[in-house]
Amino acid sequence: MMILRILALWIATAFRANPRLTILMCATTVLGSALAPISVYGVKLIIDGATGADTLLLGVAVTTITLLVSTAANQIAGPFGDTLDDQVVRYVYDDLLRLTTGIPSLAHHENPELADRVSMIERDAYQLGGIWRMLMTIGVVSGVTTVIVLLSSVDPLLNLLLLLALLPAAVSALMLYRRNNLWRTNERFRRLANEVTDVLAEAKHGVEVRCFGLVGPLVQVVRNGMDARRIPWVAMTRRYGLLEGLAWLIFGAGYAVAIVGVLGWAQAGQATAGDVILIVLIGPQVATTAHSVAANLAIVIGATQTFGRYQWLRDYATSQSWSGSVGAPPERLTDGIRFEGVSFSYPGTTTTVLDDVDLVLPAGRTVAFVGENGAGKSTLVKLLARLYDPTDGQVTVDGTALTSFDPAAWRERISAGFQDFATFEFLASDSVGVGDLKRRDDRAVLDDAVRSGEAAPVIASLPDGLDSMLGRRFTGGVGLSGGQWQRLALARAFMRPEPLVMLLDEPTAALDPEAEAAIYDRYGQAARELAERTGAVTILVSHRFSTVRMADLIVVVADGKISEYGSHADLLAAGGRYARLFELQARAYR
Repeated sequence: MMILRILALWIATAFRANPRLTILMCATTVLGSALAPISVYGVKLIIDGATGADTLLLGVAVTTITLLVSTAANQIAGPFGDTLDDQVVRYVYDDLLRLTTGIPSLAHHENPELADRVSMIERDAYQLGGIWRMLMTIGVVSGVTTVIVLLSSVDPLLNLLLLLALLPAAVSALMLYRRNNLWRTNERFRRLANEVTDVLAEAKHGVEVRCFGLVGPLVQVVRNGMDARRIPWVAMTRRYGLLEGLAWLIFGAGYAVAIVGVLGWAQAGQATAGDVILIVLIGPQVATTAHSVAANLAIVIGATQTFGRYQWLRDYATSQSWSGSVGAPPERLTDGIRFEGVSFSYPGTTTTVLDDVDLVLPAGRTVAFVGENGAGKSTLVKLLARLYDPTDGQVTVDGTALTSFDPAAWRERISAGFQDFATFEFLASDSVGVGDLKRRDDRAVLDDAVRSGEAAPVIASLPDGLDSMLGRRFTGGVGLSGGQWQRLALARAFMRPEPLVMLLDEPTAALDPEAEAAIYDRYGQAARELAERTGAVTILVSHRFSTVRMADLIVVVADGKISEYGSHADLLAAGGRYARLFELQARAYR
């Protein structure tokens, strides 16, 4: 059943890319493959006609027509097939982007097994364009049928010659199957080599790579990763290459026996001169047909496996589309957001990051998450943004399950600033404006966001202000420091006017204390304004207790659980974990 689904997807993809060209290729490939052996039969008729039979004119007609039609079909098949391949590959690449970016969660980015599969689909995407080769396989089948008919016209025993010729095809197909399985098993080594190569090539890693003398060791990691894939593949290729060579020797011996046998029949008057010519000419045709079967079978097996992964990705995207989440978030928060018995493990792992968390984030309040690295603070933020769904329990918004909201509609009501911010090398106006695509071209909104994010000095330093190109990789592009990039990321967080949730996950890590203080003053003002307009909850994640003190409530996260909850004054009075951490940091500053 799965094979039929894969073949159906293969054909359907070609028809979606270009239906008329696909139909044309069906006709030309079948004609080109089927008529070539018939031309050999025409030569037989000519030889028989020249030796007395009344078949000369028919032989000339058959030979001429088949050669003309098959030549024309083959001439069309090449360029038209390449055009169809190109259009199918472009369609598939577009669909891959749509599928991978359309999945609402981040699971396929952070699960190694899923990442391997997606990587292999991207690597082998060129095979998805080989639809006309699959059609050629259909044509090869028709060619094989023609060869069988011709051989049977002399003697059915000669069909053994075709079976011998198919031995190399079977060896070749088995080799391809084993090779693809080997590549799939060792895909992680290729991904490792590519990732390390990117580290060596990207400018942002260049300073540390050179200062710490990492070039040699990292190059060795790349070499080891590639060798881990290459060495088993070379060994297997050599083994199957010898087997395929032996199979062709067996065919050659069988072909010689067939020629001697037909000559013997001719001398005994049991075969004509045309039969002798036919078997002499059909031998290379049989070999060519078998070679075509092997080549096309290899292509079909490889493409079928690739299309199988493509089908898997389509199925996975459908299963992870959260299609049942169609509700709209409220216009205003009145109660707040609650975590009810929430537990969470990242996909592909068994480690529990959050364990039975119950937490209330009241509407209109600023809430700070504090705790040691790895405690689960950022995971809480990801669940609030619905980048993942809880493994157990639920998150509710004003009593409604977050999973019932359209994830895109929910994220439109979120404003966010992250420690791991993106460096969008666009025009400066677009690097800020992507924070709210609907208002990206409104200069008044952009200017206000730039001021709120303390990014005005950055824009003022650019040669063309908001119209400057960012990134040294582009002609005329301007390079920015880490702090300057972070100011633009903060400006993005102020683009949306009516968020229900403002997420601030270490958003000022690259800024100096003075700039940080100004940013948090602005965030405090924005949080109060949003609380009045939309009842928004502002979430602050920070390791600096001087900023945490501005929060109405503080949540202390430890080992995936909520260990303390309350105001700054209440937690200090309680003398627990928060009080100890606060005192340690205060003592360090003193």
